Amino acid sequence: MTDLLRRETGATDRLSSLTTAMRGSRATAPALVGLLGLLVSLIGIGTPSVWYDEAATITGATRSWPQLWEMLQNVDVVHGAFYALMHVVFDVIGYSPVTLRLPSAIAIGGAAALTVVLARQLGGSRWIPVIAGLVFVFLPRTVWMGGEGRSFAISALFAVAITVVTVHAQRRARWRWWVLYTALIVLGSLFYVYLTLIVVAHGAAMLWWWLAAGRPVIAEVLRWAVAAVAAAVALLPLVSLVADQSGQLFWIDPLSAETWPSVFVVQWFTGSVPMAVVGWTLIVAGAAILLRRAAGRSDGHTAAPRLPAAAVLLPAVVLPAAALIVITAVSDPLYSPRYVSMCAPFVAIVMATAIDAIRPRWAASIVVVLLVALSVPTIVAQRAPEAKQQSSWAEVADLIAAQRAGMPVDATVGVIWGWVRYHPTATTKVIDYAYPDAFEGVIDVNVNTPAAETGELWETRTRVDESLDRIADADVVYLITSIKRDKRPGITATLVADGWRVAGEYATTDINIVRYERP
Repeated sequence: MTDLLRRETGATDRLSSLTTAMRGSRATAPALVGLLGLLVSLIGIGTPSVWYDEAATITGATRSWPQLWEMLQNVDVVHGAFYALMHVVFDVIGYSPVTLRLPSAIAIGGAAALTVVLARQLGGSRWIPVIAGLVFVFLPRTVWMGGEGRSFAISALFAVAITVVTVHAQRRARWRWWVLYTALIVLGSLFYVYLTLIVVAHGAAMLWWWLAAGRPVIAEVLRWAVAAVAAAVALLPLVSLVADQSGQLFWIDPLSAETWPSVFVVQWFTGSVPMAVVGWTLIVAGAAILLRRAAGRSDGHTAAPRLPAAAVLLPAVVLPAAALIVITAVSDPLYSPRYVSMCAPFVAIVMATAIDAIRPRWAASIVVVLLVALSVPTIVAQRAPEAKQQSSWAEVADLIAAQRAGMPVDATVGVIWGWVRYHPTATTKVIDYAYPDAFEGVIDVNVNTPAAETGELWETRTRVDESLDRIADADVVYLITSIKRDKRPGITATLVADGWRVAGEYATTDINIVRYERP
């Protein structure tokens, strides 16, 4: 027991030393926390198999610029700027699962640094910014964003950056900061249109501020309103196009009993119940502290009242998810826990506020250590080979690559692409997009029009029995298909009738593979 206490005391002492060092200069803490966020995001970043959503990034970003523009008129304009960014990344450093996810890891580093900056702007204890940065880095949702080849991490970076500018602008009372605010909203929304929900939260903050401080803040509230309206006008064409494409959200479920576990366990904690229990306890406690401080402020009677921290943080934690849930309840389903990932920095600062209030100080350090410890199983799970919707695409690609390596150099291989589990609009051709080296030079037996030429995300298909001439001279044919909606019996019957035989069958977690050869 004595050894255990000694080890725990040593851990808290080391954490205290780290946070003390981070407070050494104004730039040190953001830089170190940002670097930590990047490093944590990079842990095992290339290990999980690519999955469906990331395949959408790949197929969008690897087509030509005119083809990408055509596609965005029909689908996924909500991620348009992100696809353009990834197009540049792939052009400059090439495609791999690591380069697919690298921009997200970098964005998390930036968001972590700005979380420290925002917490410092909002005042309170000198410890809160560092604690907030650490909490943000180790939130399960943050770890997920940092290893995902989608636009969520960049949306978090923009959300906290826009909020930093908001707080700075209301203190400087200069139009140029509100012009920057408008520009960041427009640019960020091109990466992820749901970022506009942060502006709704800012609107609530400004209303709160006005009601609390009265006439002295009216000029800045009006400046915010003009900046927000300007951004809304600039974004009208994008929002209109997104609304036209809303049919692609058919996969989102309406409200049900499952919605609330999504909100309270999945939204910030990606399914970790212990982390959710501790996390929500801290969120509620932190919110109570912030509200109490806001109620006791005297800024409303000074010449330069400031936005209360509660007004900035609490609407940003609550309103984006609440808005999506209300829309889901009264109209089309829109709520997904992933869609409010951008609010994680604000959650972290609220949690840090509660941790900072714990006394004695060493007990607060223990809570931070506990949060980090609780996050470790999540980090490990999120970096497992099949972490992303049990995708085993990398295993399938490795199998095909290994078998092709044992064939003669001049062997001709065809592939019949079957269904993908959970995703009725795509075929297993997505595995080719994700791991192209394994399928280089194969014959796409049942592809009609390649994805890049369709103006949509995926290729169009033809019936296998109508395209047998494509494999008339092939040596080997593979069927790669989902374990659900199993195509093996029908395809096997068609190929056997054409003179092929089954030479091997293989299975991964969600994919069946059949190898056919000529007798």
